[in-house]
Parts: sequence; C-alpha cells; structure tokens
Amino acid sequence: MRLLLVGAFPYPQNHGSQIYFQEQAIALRSLGAEITLLTYGTGRPPPRLVQSTSTDRLAAGQRPEARSGTIREIEVAEYWRVLDGFEHFASPKWTSPASLRSGPSWAKPLADFGLIMTLRNALASQSRHNAFDAILTHNGEATLAALRLLPRPRPPIIYCAHTLLGKELSTYLKCPKKRDFSNNSIGRKGLGATSWVLDRIGSRIDRLLASGADGWIALTRSAECVMRHFSDAPGALIAPAVPDPLLSAHAVEAGATARANGLEPGRFFLYSGNLDAYQEVDILAAVARSRAVDAGPGRGRDLPLVIASHSPRSTSGRLDAPSGIEFLQVDSLAEMQALLASARASLLMRRTEGGFPIKLVNSLAVGTPAIAFHGPEWGLEHEHNSLICSPERPALSMAAAIDRLQKSDDLRARLARGARSLYLDRHQPVPTATQTLELVEEVCRRHRSG
Repeated sequence: MRLLLVGAFPYPQNHGSQIYFQEQAIALRSLGAEITLLTYGTGRPPPRLVQSTSTDRLAAGQRPEARSGTIREIEVAEYWRVLDGFEHFASPKWTSPASLRSGPSWAKPLADFGLIMTLRNALASQSRHNAFDAILTHNGEATLAALRLLPRPRPPIIYCAHTLLGKELSTYLKCPKKRDFSNNSIGRKGLGATSWVLDRIGSRIDRLLASGADGWIALTRSAECVMRHFSDAPGALIAPAVPDPLLSAHAVEAGATARANGLEPGRFFLYSGNLDAYQEVDILAAVARSRAVDAGPGRGRDLPLVIASHSPRSTSGRLDAPSGIEFLQVDSLAEMQALLASARASLLMRRTEGGFPIKLVNSLAVGTPAIAFHGPEWGLEHEHNSLICSPERPALSMAAAIDRLQKSDDLRARLARGARSLYLDRHQPVPTATQTLELVEEVCRRHRSG
C-alpha cells in the first residue's frame, strides 16, 4: 500500500505534531506500507557531527553547553532516522513560515499555498501504476487545502485530527503582552467577543473537516465525539505512539543527564515542551507563588519546577519567573527523554480539550507519572497512573498535587508503574500502526465502491 502523509508544518522538527507525524510514518513503514512525506520546507538543517576526545562528556558531568561526542552523535542519529528511506516532498522554502510557533499567522496562507502546489505536483507525477492509495493529512490546514483544491479523481483523504480548532483557536490570544511570567493570563480565555468569534470559526472548520474527509483519526475522546457527530466516514480513536525508549540504541543515562544540568534525579518536577500560549505554561508561575506562600519552618525545601524546551525561548523568562522555577534548553529528543525519566513527575498545564500532548506519551513510556488537568480525555486514571487536578483551580490544585507527590515515595512508585503499564497498553507503535492500516484499508474499499 502506498500512502502519502501530508503535514502543514516544517519537518523534521522536535515538536509534538512533527513527532506524531514521523512516528506514524516509521511505524506504518515497519508493517510494509510504502510511505512518502510532504511538508513545508525543511524545519532545521542537519546537525553537524563534532567529534569529542571524551567518550561521554555528559557522563563526566560537564554541562550541556559543552556537549559533543556521544550526545551530538545521538542528535545526528535522531535527525537521519526520521528521513532515512522516505521520499520527502517539501514546499519551496521561501513559502515556509519563518516562525515555528503553533497557531495562525500572517505567513500561513503563503505556506499553505506552497503546500497545496507541491501536493498537486506530487500527485501529477505519479502514474496509474504507482499512484497513492490514500493521503493522510495532518492538521486542519493540510486537510482543508486537500479537500478544496485537489482535482478529482483523487486518492481518499484521511484526516488526522491533531486538535479541535473550536477549542484551541482562541487560546492563541492568551499570550501576555510581555513574553515573560510577570503578566499572569490564567483564566483569560482569549479576548472576550474576539475569543467567542474565533471559537465559532474553529468549530465550523472542525465540522467542515469531519464532513468532508473520506476517513478520520482522532487522538482524544472529545475529538472522537466531534468526528463521529459530523462524519459518516470510517474513523477511529487511535492514540499517538512513540518507540519504547527502554529499548532504544540511542538512550542517554537519565541520572547523568539530570546531574549534568544541576538537578538531583527524582527530585524535580518537569514541564517538557514548547512555550506557545495554548500550553498555558504561565500556570507554573502561579504554582510557584502558591508554594512560596505555603512554605513554613517545618515544611522543608520544595523540589524545583523545571521548564525544559527545544525552543531558544526556554531561557527568555528567567528574570521574570518566581523562585522555584528553573529553565533548560534541550537539543535532542534523547536528552529530553532522559530528563523525563529522572523527573519525579511530568507537568501538563494544558486545559484545552482536543489535542494529545506527545510529551505525555514520552512521559508514560519512561514510567514517569503525570500531573495533568485531563483524565479520560487522554486515557489517564487518577491515582493509578497520574494525579488529575481541577481546571477551575489550576494553580492551587496543581500545587497540592505536587506537594503530595513530593512527600510520598510510595505514591510516586505506584503511579510510575501505572504510567509504564498505560504506555504498553495504548501507545506502542506496532499496535497503533496496525489499527491505522486497518482503517486505511476500510476507507479505500469504501472509496473504490463509491
């Protein structure tokens, strides 16, 4: 089976959407599918391999700024793993947006025009004997462009719904005017009437995508409900998957990674991901302030809250963040996975429904429990593999969960076992790819008969 995976984003890139895209492609290929990729222009240049006189500077305790050798080799291996063996069509680089932030921007229409022209050319270059059996579109822009602008006859289009625009579109207005932690935007759901209008527009787009696609894949329970309500096409809830890091040839020793960054293994709480507004990272500032207020003579030292991101902006808020928050910029996925493995728990501040954080899958894979605001939406179970907080009282409830987990090693161990078990049950590549291929075959049968 020949499949074309289309992503409305630069690729490769260490962001959640791109990781979901790449792991879907790699897993489908492992089951025998012939995969072609089509995305915006290249997201990042190939990393250069710098040889080191030390076999492992990280294990020797040097800070990440001095990294080379083994860590650099892992970064190179990661980069080429996501491209090796794939035919990859990329839209012209001049049409790609300069910013890698999620959400709408003035540059996106040009980027989407470049994407659809590249897609039309890719389909036109295929003969009847090597035509694509189906197109899997990632993100709403790619799906809408394919549905509206591709000439017929065309292969069936299967929409991979990364999020619900009716829930998420207004969250991109939540950025404080200053890009720091001093302007707390917790509780602001956009900007009044503008937010309401954006949510209505987003919901309408969600309905168009659901009703127009020949098939769909939802990542969360709320997205599945929207798709089933507005679509008669075949579809399924298929959770995102990542390869088992405990079996990886490119694993980094977790304890050494934590210590190299000045952290004590098992004695910090970690947010790992991008810093865009919809992630609601500003909740951590309120959590830190709440913990500082509660501090007393007999309380003991609070464990630090760490923000680790691949974004260069990961250190831009240092001066404005309250005490108790530390910042790290991380280059490789392996290093981020090692930090997750050595954290006491991972923190997910996102309260918007519809999307599935890849950071959560990475956390479950290494057996690190999550503190989050959604349970069934993401398949989590309170006090079994996670602690679920109140979205209406985000800072206070998350601070209480952190305090509870800080004090109890037994609770942490029990949640860790549950987290790893959930990964093995729901997020392994081969089972999810098998389910995806079964759905694709069903869509193709219906498309041929219709």
